[in-house]
Amino acid sequence: MVEMKVLLVDSDQRLRGELAVMLHAFQCFRIAGTAQTTEEAVEYIQSNDVDVIFVNHQPADPRVTSGGEHLAAVLGQSHPHIQVVIYSNTAEWAYNAYRCQCAGYLLVPFDPLALQSLVNRLRYVFDLQQAKREVSNRSIMIKTKTGYRFTPLQDILFIERSARKNRMVTTDGQEIALLGYTIGQLEEMLSGSGFYRCYQSFIVNLSKVSAVRADSGTKNYAIRFKDYEGEILLSRKKYMEIVSLLKERYAGINI
Repeated sequence: MVEMKVLLVDSDQRLRGELAVMLHAFQCFRIAGTAQTTEEAVEYIQSNDVDVIFVNHQPADPRVTSGGEHLAAVLGQSHPHIQVVIYSNTAEWAYNAYRCQCAGYLLVPFDPLALQSLVNRLRYVFDLQQAKREVSNRSIMIKTKTGYRFTPLQDILFIERSARKNRMVTTDGQEIALLGYTIGQLEEMLSGSGFYRCYQSFIVNLSKVSAVRADSGTKNYAIRFKDYEGEILLSRKKYMEIVSLLKERYAGINI
């Protein structure tokens, strides 16, 4: 199990120690460091990997440091993968925490049941992040006319089957002829890696889609990619399914 690296931000050593003991019991955290102010926390993050931050709503004297919500807002722009949890002895600031898209809000004294529920959510998001990183770093070894070739999955735009031949189009505009595969075999090879068979003869990398075009008059549906001239066919029957997938997984797509 990959542990989540935690930064504790609080000038109260007693609270830091209590929280550290409770997190240790879950066996999925590693306390990577501590900070007494939000400024110290930001400085720490610049040179250290952190997955989760637990920060007091007001970690130290307000004349010395800003609050936990400010830290969450700053990290939401610079380090959006870091999950921030704010805690305090009152529920008064809970709304501000969620408005800053914090991962959770805890009351002091810490409730073990509430912490357990929060840990489950933290772990779920962390596992999704890990899976996404693994996919983005994966490569596929595939047979071409000149031999076997390793291609990073993130470099593939789409694969097309035409005239009983397959070609792979990459983000830099290369067209690579593939040998010895059916479109079904290629679909299976790419299964679980963010690829989708949008038409009988096309498999697309969903993370590279920039637009989905639908012309209800001519019943013509197509997919476009950023920095790629032209478009590829989309099955009318699969239009709603791919739209749903794109809305669920990706942002910034013109639908």
